[in-house]
Amino acid sequence: MSALQPMARLVAALLREDDRRCLLGEDVRSGGMLGLSRVAAEDEQLRPRLLGSPLTGAGLVAHAGGLALAGLRPIVLLPSASALLEALPALRELGRLPWRSGGQHDVPVLFVAPNGPGFGVGGDQAECAEATLTAVPGVEVWCAGRAEDLCGYLRSAAEFLGTDTDDHDTEHTSGPRVLLLPRSVIVRDLMIDLDLDASLPRAPTAVLREGDRATVFAWGAALAPALAAADACARHSGIEVNVVELGCLAPLDEALLVELASATGKLVIAHAGPRRGGIGAELAALFADRSILHLDAPILRVTGELPANLALLAGHEEHRASPTATAIANAITHVVHY
Repeated sequence: MSALQPMARLVAALLREDDRRCLLGEDVRSGGMLGLSRVAAEDEQLRPRLLGSPLTGAGLVAHAGGLALAGLRPIVLLPSASALLEALPALRELGRLPWRSGGQHDVPVLFVAPNGPGFGVGGDQAECAEATLTAVPGVEVWCAGRAEDLCGYLRSAAEFLGTDTDDHDTEHTSGPRVLLLPRSVIVRDLMIDLDLDASLPRAPTAVLREGDRATVFAWGAALAPALAAADACARHSGIEVNVVELGCLAPLDEALLVELASATGKLVIAHAGPRRGGIGAELAALFADRSILHLDAPILRVTGELPANLALLAGHEEHRASPTATAIANAITHVVHY
């Protein structure tokens, strides 16, 4: 069983817990493409709060923003993160509303969208949207990386909890929030039962594995191979490394990231999708700027291997859009022995 079934139960629970919440999406009344609204759609008391929307991304984003300004807490279930790329002008306006109103208006809209490779359909599914979304001012972008954390991410994101360790249990509402669900993660078989009542028990950006030889920064589809690479290095070479999950991609917790980078001075950044122009490049620039006196090796980025024309990437080759554990392990070995 994947995490989609407990997540569907959690979506219904979130609606029952707060009358201000409603679901938006082009097919939410029929269960949604991923089935996340299926349980809610079967509940006659919840169905009135499932609002079917037209197949226009900008209209959906604007509708959700209007509902939020009216005092509701919309949760928008999208078939793909690319829908938000099509709606960038509307999303940009939502991100600007809190500061344009002088802090008088919050826009607590949660967009939930699958992202990246994992469904075997190739093409644009191999492209990761987070680099574009994180460039929109005022929009928070979260990205889950482990199947066992998906429900915690969803609940915490919907509750608009803070992203830092100090304010993680405090309600934090301002602009819209995007929760990206890597396709390769949401289809992964669960090994444990998920607690639907539990929020994420830590800040989204956190150290998941501790070590002192190097630090690996990873998120989304790259997190599992990064953890596997760290385990392999420890098992075969005795190399213990930090693995840091960047669960919040915007805004970045720069102070924490710089502290973690400076602690070892040997850094690997792993993420799915294209190498150029992404968050990995932004992180490398941040570390080169603020951790330069602590760096003992080049900052290595390990990404997907994508052809120049994504149309050439057939469904069965979609895995090439994510870095492998072997590639990440080789990068770890390189920086440790540099």
